[in-house]
Parts: sequence; structure tokens; C-alpha cells
Amino acid sequence: MEDQIIRLCRAISTVTDAMGSVARWQEVLERILHALVHELGYRAASVRQLDAERRTLVLMGALNLSDDYLAKGAVEVERSGVDREVLEGRLVEIPDVRNDPRLQYPGAMVQEGIGSILAAPLSLKGQITGVLRVYSTQPRTAPETEKHFLMSVGKLTARALTSARHSEALLNISRQVNSSLDLQAVLTAILQRTVEELNYRGGIIRLVSPTGQQLELVAATGLSQAYLGKGVIEIERSGIDQRILRGELVTIYDVASDPGYQYPHEALEEGIRSVQSVPLIAPDRSEPGRRKVIGVLRVYSSQPHRFGDEEVSFLQVIANLGAIALQNARLYHELARRVDSLQPEEDGWHRLA
Repeated sequence: MEDQIIRLCRAISTVTDAMGSVARWQEVLERILHALVHELGYRAASVRQLDAERRTLVLMGALNLSDDYLAKGAVEVERSGVDREVLEGRLVEIPDVRNDPRLQYPGAMVQEGIGSILAAPLSLKGQITGVLRVYSTQPRTAPETEKHFLMSVGKLTARALTSARHSEALLNISRQVNSSLDLQAVLTAILQRTVEELNYRGGIIRLVSPTGQQLELVAATGLSQAYLGKGVIEIERSGIDQRILRGELVTIYDVASDPGYQYPHEALEEGIRSVQSVPLIAPDRSEPGRRKVIGVLRVYSSQPHRFGDEEVSFLQVIANLGAIALQNARLYHELARRVDSLQPEEDGWHRLA
């Protein structure tokens, strides 16, 4: 018992060290898996992230599993009873993989030399983002201390991965903001990276029109032209956008039942169920020192999705970067306009000289 506690303490120390690492998320994950296998003596370990749009679990990293086993097929949530239970927030133990109907690929596990499994949720502030699995060679029943430990590792792994991946994404997006003055290209690149990173159905950025009465589309990704052309977004008819333009963060869990959504029928036809909107906030050019909302960043999920605090915070940072890109473009065009206006005067001085 004492030896097990020492090994658990060593492993948790390695995992928490990985959380503070500035390495790429792949390296963070590798250190966590290494701690589980080498400190605790498991046969192998793997981490899969939930793809909520396709209802599959996507492999993020694995240790001591063969290429043949990893290529056995997609892990589909609807066909894997084990993972459905884990995604509800519970640790699941399979003492013997040979006789448990909840497994999607029991034959492949036996061929791989796996006897038993422990599976824990990757949980971040109550939101389940994936599954951590550890594998043993022989059929076994794990002690309760080990199960509690693995649940804790699942939470730490979710936080470490989210932090590392978001940091990487923000670094890349920041580079894109400063790489071009083509506003539409920059905003579209920001959206594409965000949708890819957080695995959404699509996203848009709209800016307040010069009249202040509408929201005009400036960038979009992952959405059909039919949906984008569904109609004008009139601010006075959209209670949701009125709230966002007051600086609120607005979440819609189900567009079909939310009375404030302006085009619910078109959204359902597009395959949209949940929406998260955040404001684009920029300095107020008419009142130095003040800031104002100039537009909306919106992302869409095709599944009912509860947006976690980490997600929403990340989206707000992305919206702020979009506002910076907009400001950069405006400053450049204003400078170019002033240079053009000075050109005739400069030509006159040359002629006089």
C-alpha cells in the first residue's frame, strides 16, 4: 500500500509539472502518458478528445499501443457503451475485456494483449472534453485509491491540454493578425483556426453597419451560402444581438426553443443547434479612453452543446484579436488616405522649385 502511494505521488508530480510546461500540447500529453505507464506500471495509455460534431473520440496521443491497434477503426460514441458512460462523468472499469458487451473492439484488445481497462473522463469545470484510458495486460480489479487518482489525472490532463492548445492557437492567430492588412483574409483565417481548434460547425464575424441598424457580414467559415444569405440581421429585431452589443456573452443551447433567435428555421435547416456569441470590443475613436462594441463573433455547433467557461474566455480573446485586426486595417487605410491627400501639395512644391 505504501509503495502504491509513493508511485501515485510520483505520477501526480509528473502530471502537475507538465501542466506548468510551456511546451507544445503534444509534448505535455506525452509526459502525462509516460508518467501513467512508467510510474504506475500500466501496459499502455491513451487520450482521446471528443468530437461533438461527429460523435466520435479522436486520438490525441497514446503510449505502448501498436499502429495496428490504433488503426482498428473510429471510436464511435453511439457504439461504445464504455465511452458513453465516461462522457457522463463517471470512471468505468472493465476488469476483463473478453466478456464486456460495452466495448466496441473487444477482439482487437485481446489481440493487442490487453486484459483490463480503466477509463476516466477529461473534465474541465464540469465539461467533459474526452477520455483517458489506461490498459493492463492481465484481467484485474483496481483498488479505490487508484480509481480516485485516475479521476484526478483526467481533470489535470484536461486542464493541461486545454491550456497548451489554447496558448498555441493564440500564438498562431496573433501572428496572422500582424501578417496582413487584408481585413477579410485575416478575419477569415482567425475564424478558421478557431473553428478548427474548438471543433465547431462554423463561425461568422459581423460588424455594426455605419447606420448602426444592422450587422454586416465580414467573414465566415463552415457555413453554406444559403444560410449566409438568409436575410439581413436587423439589430432592433434581434434581442440576442442587442444584448451582445451591450457587451454581454450570449449562449443559446437550442436555437429551436430560444425566442430571441431571429432565424431559427434557417439555422435548423443548416444543421445548427447551439450558438455562442461574444462581442468585438475596440477603442472608441470619438471618445479617447473609452471602448465600444463594434461587432459580433459567433460560433455554431451542430449538436446541443454547453459552452464551458474556458471556451467562452478563449472566444472573447479571439474576438479581441479580431478587433485589433480591424483597427490595424483602419489605421492603415487612414494613413494611406492622408498620404494620398498630401501628394498634390508635394507635386506643387516640386514644380515651384
